[in-house]
Amino acid sequence: MTDQLESHLRSTLGHAAEHAPKAPSGLRAEVVSRSRRRRTRTQALVVALAVTVVALPVTLTVTGGQKGDDVATGTIDPRRSWDVMEGKTPMGDRLLIDNPSEERPLTLWYAKGKTGTVLCQSYESRTGVTTQGCGKPLDSRKATKQSSTDPFPYPSTGVVMHFGTARPEVARVTAVIEGGDQVTGTIHLPKGAPQGIWTVSTPTSETVTAFEFADAKGQIVARIKNEPAIFPEEKAQPVGPAVRMPGGLSVGLYKVPGETLLWKLNGQTVVMNLVDPDHLMTDRDGKKYPVELAEHDKRWLGIASAKTARVTLLFGDGRSVSAATRPDPWNLGIRLFAGTYDRARNISYERFQIIGYDEAGVQIWQQTHEKR
Repeated sequence: MTDQLESHLRSTLGHAAEHAPKAPSGLRAEVVSRSRRRRTRTQALVVALAVTVVALPVTLTVTGGQKGDDVATGTIDPRRSWDVMEGKTPMGDRLLIDNPSEERPLTLWYAKGKTGTVLCQSYESRTGVTTQGCGKPLDSRKATKQSSTDPFPYPSTGVVMHFGTARPEVARVTAVIEGGDQVTGTIHLPKGAPQGIWTVSTPTSETVTAFEFADAKGQIVARIKNEPAIFPEEKAQPVGPAVRMPGGLSVGLYKVPGETLLWKLNGQTVVMNLVDPDHLMTDRDGKKYPVELAEHDKRWLGIASAKTARVTLLFGDGRSVSAATRPDPWNLGIRLFAGTYDRARNISYERFQIIGYDEAGVQIWQQTHEKR
């Protein structure tokens, strides 16, 4: 790992720690608390100085657990060791399933801790950052919702998976969609586990109002009202008009609470850029990087240094796409860019170069993103 890469990784995690809000005790599991740095989506491919760096998705899901067990889910620096199982004993096999929001595996398993039995999770984002944690100690309820893969901004896959625990009498789980539709999920029974694990995947465009659990005879034995995560960005008002960009995108400046650019597609936020003076294209050591690149559903977009007039993605097969930059109307000292690409998979999976040019067509910076 280069010094620049390590510096940027530490910067992202450092800002998360410095600005993480304090959660009141007893906060519900479904309420997601994010610092400003934590709101960076896993899709963001932040390019800094001499290397291409994938922006770290740092989230904190407050579960309101009892004193004794670590029940918060947080992103971990892959260079450092932090064992979510410290002080806990695994119970049964681990369930390895696909995380539809990240197109990466998600692992779920039970463990015994100081305060009781908990359901733990571990997954790797598309950018390679591992997130793991354990939920609240289980009680006598027939089923619980533990968490979901619902992030903010929403995943380009358009799918979110909900999951939780189910006692032996539960044979079926159904997500109830606003308007009356239903989506049937799956009850998994890992060998040796004290309970089953349920999962159900739904489109991000649909609102899940509740989860219903039935026994083998089809009788409803439990119903859980869905408490959607709270994201202040969703209700924030823009500072001035939004800028329309290629690919059906628009971008506006918001204060949530710091100055943040929200990129939207069909009214839904898909990418964020922190642009307040303390974080604008700057690592923790105060070093500037020339571009922040993100992708969403065959769209590439981001911000670049003020002297950048055109941005090009050069792929390993020799093909390329380019986009002219546009000035920002908020006097942030940056340029905006967006375009589309026709690749088999999202570009975080392949090797490419991102190159910036000035108005005279002279290359002023170049970074390389290695294939994952």
